[in-house]
Amino acid sequence: MDSLTHIILGAAIGEALLGKKIGRKAALVGALAKTIPDFDLLYTGLKDPRLYMCYHRGHTHSLLWEGLYALPLALLFYWLFRRKVEYKQWLVLFLVCLWGHSLLDTCTNYGTRLFLPLTQQAYSWNNLAIVDLFFTLPMLLLLIVALLFRNGSTWRTLFNSSLLVYCFGYLGMTVLHKQTADARTIGSLEAQHIPYKKFFTNPTILNNILWYGMAVNDTAIYVGEFTLLKPAAPIRWHQYPRHREWLMAHADTADVQLLTWFSGDYDITEKKGDTLQVYCVKFGRTNMKEETCEKTFVMYYKLYQTDGRWHMGMQEPNQKNANMKEGFFDLMDRIHGYKN
Repeated sequence: MDSLTHIILGAAIGEALLGKKIGRKAALVGALAKTIPDFDLLYTGLKDPRLYMCYHRGHTHSLLWEGLYALPLALLFYWLFRRKVEYKQWLVLFLVCLWGHSLLDTCTNYGTRLFLPLTQQAYSWNNLAIVDLFFTLPMLLLLIVALLFRNGSTWRTLFNSSLLVYCFGYLGMTVLHKQTADARTIGSLEAQHIPYKKFFTNPTILNNILWYGMAVNDTAIYVGEFTLLKPAAPIRWHQYPRHREWLMAHADTADVQLLTWFSGDYDITEKKGDTLQVYCVKFGRTNMKEETCEKTFVMYYKLYQTDGRWHMGMQEPNQKNANMKEGFFDLMDRIHGYKN
């Protein structure tokens, strides 16, 4: 989930739990507490693909580790606020914010390792986009309005409570959308006689109305977008050859093992000379107007040899060629079912 959403929900939790005791400072502490798990970006960064894949949403997001580091954090704030709030109340605040962060992250499709160090399994329920404007912006508005009122006022409590109700209501709606998306995907795959070993569905970026389905077999991956606003419209599936044999020829290397684990079998390999371009396509098609892997999935990983050693690099979108305005209006058209 994006940082802004975590900050908003953390502030609302802080206000709900401690607002009447320490005023708006509770919202600030809650926002900080809800953001702490993402401090792993300080040592993983965004540029090193190995560090990012191995450690982001790892130990700092583990429910077990969060339960442990919540203890000293609660004690620290107990001292900072000169014991105005009981230690156990600080502990409750940090546990709710930290565990809430990780559980919300599991709603997205990146993968969150909730039970490190007991297991490396990454959990993802795939019912919420990493950035969803219809989820975040109303909560931001409610938080701003709530904090405009004086501490302890009925209106402040009402707007802050409305924010939390909206949050859980929206998440409940996404679960229903997920069930609908799964049913449509299965029905379409079977109706079009597409062979698959497994599939999943996920909402596209910024919304929860336009979804994509992804199915995989030994030789190909199928991707199709569909809007929930037009349940009878057929899904147009885009087929991409996987060429997994090119990747598995180097299955003994650490980089290939990392990529196959991270992709969850949803990967496509292309050859460019001596370089392998590996697309972890579980995040869907970034550019839905294009067909080729390099243009539609945009971000991918490169495996290449230098001095007899394999190296991995990450190819990011060229910002100069990205037309954000055009992409946004294309997304809106697809949400309304004008394009397929």
